[in-house]
Amino acid sequence: MNRQEVKERLQGKIIAVIRGNDLEEAKEICKTIVQSGITSLEITFSLPKAEELIRTLKAELPEAIIGAGTVLTKEQAELAVSHGADFVVSPCVVEEVGAYCKERGIFCSLGAATPTEAYHSYLAGSDVVKLFPGECVSMKMIKGIKAPMPFIDMMPTGGVDDTNIKDWFASGAFAVGLGGYLTKGIHTGNLDVLKQRCEKILHALQQ
Repeated sequence: MNRQEVKERLQGKIIAVIRGNDLEEAKEICKTIVQSGITSLEITFSLPKAEELIRTLKAELPEAIIGAGTVLTKEQAELAVSHGADFVVSPCVVEEVGAYCKERGIFCSLGAATPTEAYHSYLAGSDVVKLFPGECVSMKMIKGIKAPMPFIDMMPTGGVDDTNIKDWFASGAFAVGLGGYLTKGIHTGNLDVLKQRCEKILHALQQ
């Protein structure tokens, strides 16, 4: 899947951000999320052996878009892509990651929290700039940045929930990233709660 195809599939969608310490538990969480209707996953490299989970999910969830998150080096980007990652996300501007993704034709999203950082992220190779941490910025920032730089698409991650997801998209968000809202306190023993959270946020988005 090339970067343009990934971008088209992510537009207007929720990307579930997966962290944790247990690979098997993370896999079950991912499966529940996809089965609940959220089919874009960002597997962060804060999870031990994240690349193995990416490879497993690509094989077991062919309908999903599986990307790598918290990618801070070119080596991590290479590892993610070699294991099948459809996209690469970083919480900040890492120029070597952006350059690698651009060279390989991989969708890339580098983090930013100010207009200057957003422009640097775009120049470094971001197809969509990750607005992070979302809870620390205003929705008005998207409109503020897009007024002089309409060519920059943005994806807030953090601070998005069922009460404001529609407002984020109305403010111009290209997509949104959800982490703790979905997975906080979730384990293999309460996946039904996760399913309910997924259904709630999807319902809020469709209203």
